[in-house]
Amino acid sequence: MKPTADYINPLVAGAVHDAKNGLSALMTWLDEAQHQAPSTALDEARAAAARVSAQLIQLLAIYHANENSLRLAIEDHDLLDFCDEAIAEIVLPPGSSSRIEVDKRGASAVGAWAFDAYQVKLVLQEAIRNALRHGRELVRFSIAAESGGGVRFSVQDDGDGFPDEVVRGEARAMNSDSSGLGLAFARLIAKHHTTPDGRQGRIELGNDAGGGGVFSLVLP
Repeated sequence: MKPTADYINPLVAGAVHDAKNGLSALMTWLDEAQHQAPSTALDEARAAAARVSAQLIQLLAIYHANENSLRLAIEDHDLLDFCDEAIAEIVLPPGSSSRIEVDKRGASAVGAWAFDAYQVKLVLQEAIRNALRHGRELVRFSIAAESGGGVRFSVQDDGDGFPDEVVRGEARAMNSDSSGLGLAFARLIAKHHTTPDGRQGRIELGNDAGGGGVFSLVLP
């Protein structure tokens, strides 16, 4: 089945690409402005620009997948380095008391894994931003070896958890105030991580026994 958003034609895709590049330049200037004169308003602007930039990248990936032109750069990556890079780029909401706790034990045990670091980082950063919006104080990010082969990236919050229809896979979005674009992108990138014997990556959504939603990306 083709991904959604068949309506994205080449002209629109080109405009999205140009807008993405413009946002990248804007974010560079916002970072410089924040460095020179820190302010809450600039934090808000940086966070908003990062969200929109991520959405444009997701739209482009869905377009390329629909055109059968999505190509992933699968290479070996050190998981400890990947953890540090992914978390360092997260901009906490202004005035937020939330914190991100990173469990690196699994990353250290696994060592390195082959995947598209750029696309996987975008998936996980979107999941972390979602967890920060809907959690209370703590977001946990962890990596672990998957039983039977593979690696599992997990993002857990301390909020109210996912609605039942989301856990059952009956909803297209992770919450009522989402377009569903982030989840569609996550599933797309997971599915495009395949092995020669036919195994595919997958997304799992669930709720922790102690409360809070758990987003997992499992790669073969």
